Amino acid sequence: MGLPNMGDVLTSFEQRVKIKTITKTTVNFVDTEVITPRFQQCVVQVAEKEKLNSETIDWSLEYIMVHSKKDIEVGELIEYKGRDFKVVPRAPWNDYGYTEVIAEETKRPLMTQGAK
Repeated sequence: MGLPNMGDVLTSFEQRVKIKTITKTTVNFVDTEVITPRFQQCVVQVAEKEKLNSETIDWSLEYIMVHSKKDIEVGELIEYKGRDFKVVPRAPWNDYGYTEVIAEETKRPLMTQGAK
């Protein structure tokens, strides 16, 4: 018996969100970061800090939980409400048709293309 595809449940609650992949390269001893943005439909909600690992979270930061039918990787940035949130852990729900991640607020200026 196959696992149910729960990704279809997300459709009613999705919104368009910018996901940023950061690629770091070194050329002639100069480090450069290239930001590659993409947009995808996601469900975004506040992550309850009490349900996160209290030994690994920074209580001064905000956290969001994001569900998407497309992959989101650890280390990527999610731009939400004018702020960047860095994806920290990822839950293994791909067999059910979606990805779930927790992202923590960076408290830095928004990363944009051409940023170094």
